[in-house]
Amino acid sequence: MNPRPLPGPARRRWLAQALATGAAAWGLGGAAAQPAAPAAPAAEEPGGGLRGELAAHDPTLWLAADGTQWVFATGEGLARLFSRDGRQWERRPPVFTPTSKPAWWAQHVPAHQGLDVWAPKLFAHRGRLWVMYSISTFGKRTSAIGLASAPLTEGAGAATWRDDGVLLTSSEARSDEGYNAIDPDFHADEDGRVWMAWGSWWQGLQLTELDPDTLRPRGPVTNLARRRGGIEAPTLLRHGGHMWLFMSWGLCCKGVDSTYEMRVGRAASVQGPFVDREGRLLTEGGGTLLLAGGARFKGPGHQDVITTPAGAEMVWHAYDAEAAGQPRLRRALLRWGADGWPAL
Repeated sequence: MNPRPLPGPARRRWLAQALATGAAAWGLGGAAAQPAAPAAPAAEEPGGGLRGELAAHDPTLWLAADGTQWVFATGEGLARLFSRDGRQWERRPPVFTPTSKPAWWAQHVPAHQGLDVWAPKLFAHRGRLWVMYSISTFGKRTSAIGLASAPLTEGAGAATWRDDGVLLTSSEARSDEGYNAIDPDFHADEDGRVWMAWGSWWQGLQLTELDPDTLRPRGPVTNLARRRGGIEAPTLLRHGGHMWLFMSWGLCCKGVDSTYEMRVGRAASVQGPFVDREGRLLTEGGGTLLLAGGARFKGPGHQDVITTPAGAEMVWHAYDAEAAGQPRLRRALLRWGADGWPAL
C-alpha cells in the first residue's frame, strides 16, 4: 500500500477522506505490465452480498470461536468491523488511541503523524490473537512492521492490546536492503515453522522465517516476487499440495482510477520459486490474473485469505463507482478449477 508515483500528500488526503465516515464515528481525525482483463458486468462481479458498514481498505479477516467475525483494516488507530453472521457489518472502536499508540512509531518512522495505521494481518499463535501492522508514509520506504496482541479468550474485540514492539524496519538510508517494510502476512506451515511475507513496490515481495517463541525474524530474506511497476500485499496459502502466493499489482488509493488487480502464483515450498500458470517465475514478472476491476467495483486488491469450514475464503477491498470511488469490503470463497488453479 505504498505506490511511489503518487505524491504522498495527495494520496493521504484521498484515503483519509474515503475512510472518514468510519473514523469520525469514534472521534478520530483524519517486466512490462501484462494487459488488464476486460471489466466484468456488475452482476457478475464476485464478493457481494455484504451489508452495513463496509468502508474498509486492506482488510484482514478473523473468525472467532463463538461464531462472530471481525475485519481489521487500514485506518486511524487501525479500523475494526464486527459481524455476527459474516454478512451484516458494524464498526467498532479502533485498536489504538492517542494515549495507547506505541512510542516506537515516531522513533522508526519520524515523518509518521497521528494514528495512521496500515495493512493489518490477524492470526492466532500460542494462546494469543496477534495483529501485524504497518507504519509508514506514502511513497517512502522508511517504514516499520509492528506487532500487538491480546489474549485469545478476549479475541479481536479486546479493549486493550499489548504492544509487542517492532518486527522489521526499512529505511531510505539503507539502500542495500531494497525492500519496503509494510504489508505483512503471517504463515504457519505444516511442519510447524512460521514465516512472515511482506513488501510493496521497490524490490517486491519478501519472506523471512520467524522464531516461533518470539515471532522475531531469524532467517535470511528471500525474494518471492518482483516486477516493473506496482506489486505489494503478499498473502500465503497452502492448498492442494502447493503453496500459493496471492498479490496485488498496480496502483491503489486512486478511487475509480485505481489499477489494482489480484494475481497469483504457486510453488512446492513457502520459499519458492513461485511460478504462474504459464510457468513464468514471479521473480521475473510472472503472475496469473485472479481478479481485475469490473463495471462497478474498480481496483480490487490487498487481499487476505483464511481457511474456514467452507473452504479458503478471501476478503479484499475494491473502489465503488456508485459511491464516489470509496473503498468497500468484498468477500468470496475461492473456487479451484480442474487444473488446480483458483478463481473467484
